[in-house]
Order: sequence, then structure tokens, then C-alpha cells
Amino acid sequence: MKGMKKIALLIGLGASALLSGQQQSLYTNYLLNNYAYNPAVAGARPYTQANIYYRNQWVGFEDAPKTYLISLYGPLKKAKGVALGGMVISDKAGLITTNTGYLTFAYHVKVSKKLKFGMGLSGGLKQYTVRLYDVRAYDKGDQYLEGSSTLNANVFDANAGLYLYGERFFLGLSSMNMLNNKITWKDPTGKLVPHYYAVMGYNIKLNKDFALQPSVMYKYLPIPKNAGLGKKAEIGQLDYTLKLSYKNMVWIGGNYRTDDAVSCMVGVTVIKKLNIAYSYDYSISAIKKYNVGSHEICLNYNFIKKKVVSAEDEELKIQDNSIKQSLKNKKPESGQKKPEETKSDGQENKTQEPKKPEEAKPDKE
Repeated sequence: MKGMKKIALLIGLGASALLSGQQQSLYTNYLLNNYAYNPAVAGARPYTQANIYYRNQWVGFEDAPKTYLISLYGPLKKAKGVALGGMVISDKAGLITTNTGYLTFAYHVKVSKKLKFGMGLSGGLKQYTVRLYDVRAYDKGDQYLEGSSTLNANVFDANAGLYLYGERFFLGLSSMNMLNNKITWKDPTGKLVPHYYAVMGYNIKLNKDFALQPSVMYKYLPIPKNAGLGKKAEIGQLDYTLKLSYKNMVWIGGNYRTDDAVSCMVGVTVIKKLNIAYSYDYSISAIKKYNVGSHEICLNYNFIKKKVVSAEDEELKIQDNSIKQSLKNKKPESGQKKPEETKSDGQENKTQEPKKPEEAKPDKE
């Protein structure tokens, strides 16, 4: 029991001390990986998307967090507005490894000529593992901590999100770990802490080659009383991001995360299908003395089979086709009249020609 209390204390301190390594993973390139924050993003694009993501946080810090992510999501062709998705995440931080799998259902509707609205819900399972065999026990006689066993806990989790978006504007609201379910480690217990996110951005076209995209993300995390901070606390954090892109092929950007880090980002788009992005975070908090920064690599593949046009272009295309079709339908009608008229004229000439000799016959007599 003494060992269990130490493990519970260790887990509690780990949960409370991590703003950047909280129960939800941290991503600097959140715009390329926004499905990880908001299930309503699934189906926002008219094609299927796949992400492979890796983050190595606080390089040089012993047992620092590492995150691995794979996701696949997109719209259903046979069900208008419906989208499905799936995601697998593995987080390693200290003695704790968290493996999570989610399945997503999303639905999108058109609210105006330029805007669409999406709603998404994800459900899945979190599996926690604590490696007791790596514990450095201060009490040499504690056989529990000196053993080669592990602690395991499974908990059901759910996320929900809303997403308003268009060609230039996007706004997302989401809640992760929203069920606040208990995590049971034999005798001690913990809870999933709800995380709340708000993301907003706008695409500004500077000229035919360059575009600018400012965006901001707000993260809100209420810390429970039993997390080791005494009374209940609240944590809010802002991410400011600015990206400059050239011909939708190459982009550079910068990010500022309040009380945590500043970042630089670079990305390239290959054949409009494959996006490769890298970011580097430089810590500005007290932990900067113990690490040399954080690295992120993101691969995003879009399953585009044909040229994708905007909603406005699609409407104009439909209108243009309808006009062309109506004109096409009218042309045969006008063309059919001429042969009929020619045919009737020919018939009248044929009937008139035999009448002439009959009229001339009395003159001959």
C-alpha cells in the first residue's frame, strides 16, 4: 500500500505539472493536424486525408514527452454530408505510456453560399501503463516498487466538436475528455480532465502568388483539487500563428505559445497531395535550462482523384452548364423548322407544277 501511494503521488504530480504535457497531446502544427483537436474537421474537405505525426518534446530532458499519431478521415461518397474518421495516438512521458484509439462520426451542412457547418463526435479507449520496473525507489526495502511489474488502466473517452468554415474563414470549438471518467489504478483512482479548445483563422490572398494566414488557438484546462495543486485551479493558454505561403506550394511561419515557447515552421506541398511540415520550439519558460527545444514532423496526404474546385466555382459551373444546355436544346428546334419549311415548299411546287398544264389546256382548245 505504501508503494501504491507513491505511485499515485507520482501520477498526480505528473498530471498537475504538465501544461504542455497534459492528458491531451500538444501540437505546434495544429492547422495541419486540426482533426486531432476537433472531430468535426473530418469531412470538411471533399477528399480523404491521412496524417502521420511525430513530436519530440524538450529534447535533452530525461524521459521527456514523445507523441506518435496516425489518422485517416474523409467524407462518404454515398451519404451526403456524412464523414467518418479514425485516429491512433501513443504518448510517452516519464513512466507513463498512453495509447488511445478513436472512431469519429461527423456531419456537415451548407449554411450559406460561402459557409458550411460541421458537427463531430469521437469515441474511443485510453490505455494507461506505468512502468514500475523503471521506478527509482528511495525505500530500498519496498518490494512493490522494486518489482518488475506494471500498472495498467483502461478508460472509455469521448470528444465532441463544432466547425464553421469556408474558403477563407474557419472557426472551431471542441471538448476533449468530456466524459470526465475515472482512471482506476487498483486502490488509487484519478480522472480524465476535460480540455476545451477554440481555433480561429483567416486566409488573406495578398496577390496571385502569396497568401497570409493568421490564426489563434485558445486552450482551457480546469485542474481538479486532487491533482496536487491544493485548491482547484484553471489554466488558459494561447497559440498565435502566422503563415506565409507561396503558390500553395511552400510556406513558412511562426508561432508563439504563451508562457511556454516560440516556434518556427516550414512546409512544402508536393503535387497538391503530399504536405511535409517541420517545426522547432524554443522554450521560454523555466524549463528552458534543461532542454534544447522541441521538434515536430508532420506528413499529410490527400487522396485527390481530380481537380477540386471551390463551392462558388462549382455553383458557377452548374449555372454555366445549364445555360449551355438550354441553348443546345434550342438549336435543334430551330434547325428542324428549316427542313420542314423546305419540305413543304417543295410539296407546294410539286402540286403547282401539274396544275399549270391543266390551266393551259382550255387556252389551247
